[in-house]
Amino acid sequence: MVKQVQFILASLLMLFTGSCFGHEIIQATSTFSYVNQNRPPDKQLLLNGRIWRNQFSKAVGDQFFLSNTFLRGSVIINGLRFNNLNIKYDIINDELLLSIESYPIIMMNKEMVDSFSLTFENRIYNMINAGTDTSAVLRGYVNVLYSGHSALYVKYTKQLHPLGVDGRYDLINQVHFVYLKKGNKIIPVTGKRKLLSLLEDKKREIRSFMKSNRIRIRWKDPDTFVPLLRYYDSLENNL
Repeated sequence: MVKQVQFILASLLMLFTGSCFGHEIIQATSTFSYVNQNRPPDKQLLLNGRIWRNQFSKAVGDQFFLSNTFLRGSVIINGLRFNNLNIKYDIINDELLLSIESYPIIMMNKEMVDSFSLTFENRIYNMINAGTDTSAVLRGYVNVLYSGHSALYVKYTKQLHPLGVDGRYDLINQVHFVYLKKGNKIIPVTGKRKLLSLLEDKKREIRSFMKSNRIRIRWKDPDTFVPLLRYYDSLENNL
């Protein structure tokens, strides 16, 4: 019933965009810029979603990636790029949220979102939409940590532990999953040993590189995998 109400409200919002809400749209969209050389902007794309409700307001912790406040970022929707948006990423539900002045928070239509980026503490996080195919190894929004001859992806999520705090409050904590694209395959990486086994064809060079550059791979920090993959790709390119 709630989903039906949300859908109706969102539909009404879209229906009146061109008329009674026209003035508010001009004010709201003045805070972002649009980049596309071939097609005019379609503001309704941003509002083509559902009204968001917080399911975890009483939990210890929150469901968001990086910060529970809205961050500046950009979104590509059906090939059209919108910059300087206020967005945040709900990684429990794998949904992207948009805040525009004078409107309720919108859960953006995942079927239309190609990718998005977030800026946090002077770093840009680039997310792609890997799709909704449940049979695929990689699906939903994933962070692209490295893209070269090989590629490294990280899927972030948060787990809800009912009554995990003193038996009174739900507890939320973050986990991540790492995937390596090698050739045409995307392979789950479960730890340091797994990563090194996937690079076994350059074992001697890899170990020498790690030793001479004092590189340590830490599972809790997938960024530490990147120099190794960049070096591995350089060996591949020199063949």
